Amino acid sequence: MSTFDVSNAGFNPNLRRLEPTDRAHADVFNELFGQLINNDVAIMEAASGMFATKNAQAAFLLNLHKDGKKYGVHFDDFAINPSPIGTRLHDAAGMVAYPSTDTVRAQNDFEGVSVFYHIEVNGYVDADGEFQVQYIRGIDNEFSLTAADVWCLFLPQWISITIDAYGENKVLSDTRFDGSFVEGGAIRTDGTIRPFVAIAKYQDSAASNAAPNSVSGAAPSYNNSHNSLITKMRLKGGDDQYCATTFQDVERMNNLMDVAFATRDSQSVMGGTTPYNYQYPAAVVETGVEHIVITKAQAANLVVGSCVSIGNATALNGAGTAGNIDRGQAGMHAKADRVKIVSIEEYDANNSVVTVDNGGTTFSTASTTVSSVECPTYISTMPWWTGTCDGVLGSCGSFNSNTSKKCPYVLFGVEMAIGQYEVCGNAVMKIASHIMNPYVCYDCTDLSSSAPTADYEKVGYDILDCNGTDKYISKLGFDADHPMCRYIVEGNATSSTGYADSTYTQKLSEQSDGSREILLFGYLTNGAYYGRRSAYLAGGLSGATWSFGARLSASGRCAQAAA
Repeated sequence: MSTFDVSNAGFNPNLRRLEPTDRAHADVFNELFGQLINNDVAIMEAASGMFATKNAQAAFLLNLHKDGKKYGVHFDDFAINPSPIGTRLHDAAGMVAYPSTDTVRAQNDFEGVSVFYHIEVNGYVDADGEFQVQYIRGIDNEFSLTAADVWCLFLPQWISITIDAYGENKVLSDTRFDGSFVEGGAIRTDGTIRPFVAIAKYQDSAASNAAPNSVSGAAPSYNNSHNSLITKMRLKGGDDQYCATTFQDVERMNNLMDVAFATRDSQSVMGGTTPYNYQYPAAVVETGVEHIVITKAQAANLVVGSCVSIGNATALNGAGTAGNIDRGQAGMHAKADRVKIVSIEEYDANNSVVTVDNGGTTFSTASTTVSSVECPTYISTMPWWTGTCDGVLGSCGSFNSNTSKKCPYVLFGVEMAIGQYEVCGNAVMKIASHIMNPYVCYDCTDLSSSAPTADYEKVGYDILDCNGTDKYISKLGFDADHPMCRYIVEGNATSSTGYADSTYTQKLSEQSDGSREILLFGYLTNGAYYGRRSAYLAGGLSGATWSFGARLSASGRCAQAAA
């Protein structure tokens, strides 16, 4: 069969016909759809040989779900109604969404619809900043979750945001409508619009000196910073086409969350991995084992399948009265480094044995001595391995539990909240005379460790000075010239009102002029402060520790606005 371009084709649900740009082949398409339109898998198989490129094939599959509808939500202004619960608008009215788990598939009316639908692919960003599909899950036998980068592809969002004294309306569509703009990640550097947007499915798990990745089944990378990630991301491809998580990536997924679940309190839907901050000493000393014995009460807090490290303090804490058990110490990982719990079983009447997969390497749970201080062997929870949510039965939901706040989740296919911050790659905060402003860069080839340089754009609102405290967000800033860049401007909410997420900035007395990196979403210890909108804005651009993770971005090269 001949090949043809269907990258801009759209399915008309009223006619139940595809309307391709290549009209000469319309009859071929619609004969196929007449037989198979209600079976996407069959369509994939039947259509697999009809396309000139894998990109065209991917665009075709996404466009099967294009419906031209508008899906919206209204949130009241905080001063009128502090509740995070929104009201569904337009075609979203009457729809419902609940998150699934790995044992229960819940109803989610947005799954498979319009900009909420995704396909999973292996692919890469070429030297021109264009995403290239290699293999498509469900079609190509070569597709792999572990041997190549995994991305979720979506139709571009057309977005309308209107803010007035009554609140904010947000509307999403797969088709341009009056008053809408297209999401930032969909805009090429020449201002044209891409046929789809790619989001890395997993956090990076590559070593600091290796090219970043997006694969299932690995412990995530750590000790990342804004500056180190500029270097690390450029190890991949060699043409500076990659960067770390962009503000465009963040807001596109936040939009899906806001509209589908009609709440600003993301933790009320899927709690994520926080608080899951546990460190327990060995209750029984053993040698030649791949487990640790702790009390039953302590073991009850741990989740089989989660990631832990086992080791001893190698430095003292403060005056030397106790070992320093901060997870940043190498000694805390010396016996078992970021491994999975495989079982938790009774040891005796008071204790449980926590067994880990340490690859057959055994260890002792005896104490060590540092400067005459006895330092027990500890087990410490760590950020979850990538791919933990591969078994979730819907496009949104958590492994094990959505409400325990101990487990990661997927949001329309993208795995998140594994217990680490994600470092923002193309935006920074700049402080001048105690005023903080966001600065954003739309071309990752211009990213700089001295940001913001002249290649960065200043966003037109001031960040709220949180003055050394966590302020819960009651209002986000909005700049029509940079509509995807949204951070705190008012902090009058609580953990259950407004956005129910916090932002942290330094104390006024500690603030010096300069730049701060943006740490997104929270980590193991953040608890109620954490969520889709939370941000930590107090560290320098080179700040890095065990809780600073990373994610590849395919939207590093784009334009400020569509042509």
